[in-house]
Amino acid sequence: MPSCECGCNEKISKGQFSPGHDQKLRTSLEADVGGILPLRTIVKAAQAYFDGSIDDQSFTKIVRGVLSGSIPSQTTADKRRSNCRDEILECAGIVMSKSGLDYFSVPEIIECMAERGSQYAESTIRTHIVSRMCANAPDHHAVTYRDLERTERGVYRLI
Repeated sequence: MPSCECGCNEKISKGQFSPGHDQKLRTSLEADVGGILPLRTIVKAAQAYFDGSIDDQSFTKIVRGVLSGSIPSQTTADKRRSNCRDEILECAGIVMSKSGLDYFSVPEIIECMAERGSQYAESTIRTHIVSRMCANAPDHHAVTYRDLERTERGVYRLI
């Protein structure tokens, strides 16, 4: 007799799982990667690797990023509620993961946000990166954040 595929080693007469154990396996896999959204990110990366739109190095970086928690996952509803700062930070993680570098440029973030359908204007994105979010920029705003550090002209890294 075959055993249940969830790993419990329970004997089954038909199918692949004991009743309810398919959900047990699903929740276990979600827990291993940090939830359903990170699992979706890994699956989408695997599909992109399979169809040739990303190479093995990019695939590995995405998987490592998800498992380390450095690539955040958001639902569509969360994206609608997110602000410019949140989108910039998300794109910074994506851009650095794809490049393998620990820094990024303003145009890379603008391009990433445009590809993801951001509602924010290029000028708003630039203002956030070079001023509001940059720890070593002059303080010209009522609200500022210490998310980024300018390392050279047009180049930033996460703090």
